[in-house]
Amino acid sequence: RVYAYLIKQRFIAPEIITHFARKRLIYEDKEHHNAVFVGVDANGTPRQAHKRSTITFGSSFRLTCEGSDTRYSFAHFGESQRLYVFEAPIDMLSFLTLYPKHWENNSYIAMNGVYEHAVLTALQKHPHITDIVLCTDNDEGGMDAADRLRDVLKNAGSVRETARVHIYADMNGSIGI
Repeated sequence: RVYAYLIKQRFIAPEIITHFARKRLIYEDKEHHNAVFVGVDANGTPRQAHKRSTITFGSSFRLTCEGSDTRYSFAHFGESQRLYVFEAPIDMLSFLTLYPKHWENNSYIAMNGVYEHAVLTALQKHPHITDIVLCTDNDEGGMDAADRLRDVLKNAGSVRETARVHIYADMNGSIGI
């Protein structure tokens, strides 16, 4: 059901889903057939799980599972200096579907809302990252989150003097730096 939902309802490329499924970062929960997005530590140990319903009618839900460590989130880390930050795993997967060329070279992380803990941890663990692109929704919450996260990153010392922080709204072009 998760594959069908992500492909038919969310239009995610099957090869993107397969990449994360093979790494056991996406799976279907047995009880309710929810999509589960997993965040792992540097050793590959699962530390966080975020569920999203796959129903196509009625109310859907999103839930970070009890006991999850919010310093870790659904992510991919490449060798380039660029990190793309998203509000939700499906936003991240949609971006990868739209921009598939050499996507594995860059790094991507979903905040599961607007929480910066996972982003700050990722930057500590991956010091080669110097270019951060905040890809939030083009709504009041997303824009406020991007502004707040930019300030948090600069104040926390996570962004080096030479680092660039960009804000994109719904991946439709730059709206501010």
